Amino acid sequence: MLKFLIKLAYRFWPSLYKKRYYKTLDSLSTDNYKCEPELLYLNQILKSDSVFIDIGTNKGIYLYQAEKVIKTGKVIGFEPNKSLVNYIKPLFPKAEIYPLAVSSHSGTAVLNIPKKGDGLQDTRASLEAMGEDVEKVEIQMVALDEFAKEQRWSKIDVIKIDVEGHEFDSVKGCTEILKNIKPIFIIEIELRHAHYTIKDIFDFIIGFGYEVFYFDRKTLQTVPFDVAQIADFQKDEYLNDFNSYINNFIFIPKL
Repeated sequence: MLKFLIKLAYRFWPSLYKKRYYKTLDSLSTDNYKCEPELLYLNQILKSDSVFIDIGTNKGIYLYQAEKVIKTGKVIGFEPNKSLVNYIKPLFPKAEIYPLAVSSHSGTAVLNIPKKGDGLQDTRASLEAMGEDVEKVEIQMVALDEFAKEQRWSKIDVIKIDVEGHEFDSVKGCTEILKNIKPIFIIEIELRHAHYTIKDIFDFIIGFGYEVFYFDRKTLQTVPFDVAQIADFQKDEYLNDFNSYINNFIFIPKL
């Protein structure tokens, strides 16, 4: 009965469904986080006319937070997994959602979706190799520089990237944006998912005149970050503990 009511709410009362589905955001008003505290940072930096791009929208938790603030600007999402696109589109009718992966170049690629029991673990899909126990789906990729030029996006305030190990390739497709538009980047970077030398992505973005920070869970402020700290922030025992595990890094252009 409960599942039926939830499906009914999703179809006919999306605002009610959203409030229930994204209830983990209620933990942001406490000091015991059940979701990423960086969502609070989003509140600090977005304005009503901001343009926010979410690369790897997944089930839309960042879209949900952004649309609370942005009224006259744009909320834009990229998600290559079409089942997730179909899920979030009815919930975010005002957002621009593109069923595309963001990478270093445009073209086709294979999305690896891990199998779980009789189904698929959609939220963990990646363009990076994940072994054999996956479903492989051909998807379209774009370089964000090219796509932004086509769409004539001259204003971008914040870009969030969460792409399960493909973040360096995503950033490589943003060189013109890094040079000329200089938005703030919030990027999930994890030792356990990276298929590249971690220091390289930090050095690459810093080379465009950026500084690196993390969001402190106690002060709720950005604190300068040194890549040498990353192993201390991502200890195995911290995994799944949003109060301790830090995997989102904030790149802010120097003034």
